[in-house]
Amino acid sequence: MRAVRLHGIGQLKFEHVDAPGALAADSVRIRVQAVGVCGSDLHNFRTGQWMSRVPVIPGHEVAGEITEVGANVSQFRAGELVVADSRANCGECRNCLEGRPNVCEHMGYLGEVCDGGFAEWLRLPATRVLRVPTGVEARIAALAEPLGVALRVARRLDPAHAAPILIAGAGPIGGLAAIVLEHLGFGPLIETWRVHSWWHPSPARASSPLSCSSCSANWTVRV
Repeated sequence: MRAVRLHGIGQLKFEHVDAPGALAADSVRIRVQAVGVCGSDLHNFRTGQWMSRVPVIPGHEVAGEITEVGANVSQFRAGELVVADSRANCGECRNCLEGRPNVCEHMGYLGEVCDGGFAEWLRLPATRVLRVPTGVEARIAALAEPLGVALRVARRLDPAHAAPILIAGAGPIGGLAAIVLEHLGFGPLIETWRVHSWWHPSPARASSPLSCSSCSANWTVRV
């Protein structure tokens, strides 16, 4: 299959590799349809901070279609669209055995401790995939993991009604947080971001509010 593999710091290669082999009884095989590039993927490429094995196929923001299920998998069937849980818990520590895999003592992540989604095929335990609602496209479903971060931000913030909210950073997480907060009726919202030296907006653009086509007009952004 075609895949992109990380071989070391700054060493990313497009290669033909073997597809995942025989399916375990508790696993599913997924044909990848969409995968996001996370900021952590870029950081790992540049610094190797989370490299636990190389070569490895990165990518943890993954959506795809199940093409095969293991003998013991009854909750999924072939043809369903799913997203991957980016976490790769060990399944053996005390927290995992007590039903708290989210605080696994040896937590790893898809695309770091095991091959991820920058490939045509992916094999995962059925417990680490989530069904996508009918009507949601794969390219949208692949945003589920960063959207989960934005939802947690909104839940923990729990702002007072009509209190102004400053969002520092307009990357995917900041943008999704703004959309979530606006959708929930919070705000007004102000979002800031870093302007790189090579970007020179016109004087009119630099002094005027910018609109967001996906949000209502109760928030503005200035550069």
